[in-house]
Amino acid sequence: MIAARDWYPQISEDGQVSQPLRFIDLDDEIPGDLSDLNNRVCVLIGITRNPTADAHQVAQLLDLTITDAPTDDEAFVVVPDIDQAMTQLIESTMNFARATMVLGATLRLTKQLPTADGIAAEASAYSTLLAGPEFAHWLSSRSTKKVIATNELERVITSITGSTLNIRMNRKLRLNAIDGAMRASLVDAFTIALADPTLDVILTGEGPCFSNGGDLREFGSTPDPATAWTVRMTQHPGWYLAQVSDRATAHVHGKCIGAGVEMPAFASRVIADPATTFYLPELSMGLIPGAGGCVSIPARIGGWRTLWMVLSGATLTADEALSWGLIDGIVPIN
Repeated sequence: MIAARDWYPQISEDGQVSQPLRFIDLDDEIPGDLSDLNNRVCVLIGITRNPTADAHQVAQLLDLTITDAPTDDEAFVVVPDIDQAMTQLIESTMNFARATMVLGATLRLTKQLPTADGIAAEASAYSTLLAGPEFAHWLSSRSTKKVIATNELERVITSITGSTLNIRMNRKLRLNAIDGAMRASLVDAFTIALADPTLDVILTGEGPCFSNGGDLREFGSTPDPATAWTVRMTQHPGWYLAQVSDRATAHVHGKCIGAGVEMPAFASRVIADPATTFYLPELSMGLIPGAGGCVSIPARIGGWRTLWMVLSGATLTADEALSWGLIDGIVPIN
């Protein structure tokens, strides 16, 4: 019997949290009763060099399983070297134990929820971490901490051609960084499609990349976690896109980072330029994906691969993203 307390982190008297990961060797004898895994707090990672049917059954219950054996099973992430992958995961999560465990718990929760409820759960977890010491440390390390007012052009350009609503992000000088004004503009744009169910939606980005994610100059600018949650729930482009997903296509290119991966993943079809890359950097900030990525990305590639992307800091190429199902096709941009 595996005791649930075996899957708890270490917390010191002064509140320091460590050991957010636990590894399980699935090539050893697998216990018959794994019910206590449901009570875990740590992120549980399986390791196997022989991804058998029995290992698959257990992998379904774990947060992530890594293997060095070829397999297309989405419950496993194939790595060149298991020992190196374990070391990489330990090192990348060492200073972000809270964010690591919150991410694991959030992904376990969102897969059980409808999209709207999953987004609300993600927003709660993300807003909580905004008040945590890991994010505070990242924020204090940044040289630019204040939003600088600029007279920018229209952040989102919309047009209707026939039965197609074209939505184009237009902050190319900021690499389409998504700030509050852009979030509001995107919500307004997707609302047009909500109001007219005959419209298809094409989402694109101006400039060298689709989007490099949230505007870092706004990070930490909300006065408290409750306000941060309210903002995310009332101005959430991903949720509005999800409501018209069945008639939406996102065309992405360049470096797609953070929200630049999470938001387009809500579209029913994502087409990428061959040189596109995909990266989720939130853990290094003491956060989790907060633009809907804990809902949209697992729906495409599974929670196991989503967790790997965030914890490992891996950058996916367009070919890798296509093989995983993060995108639906590769077409050169015009």
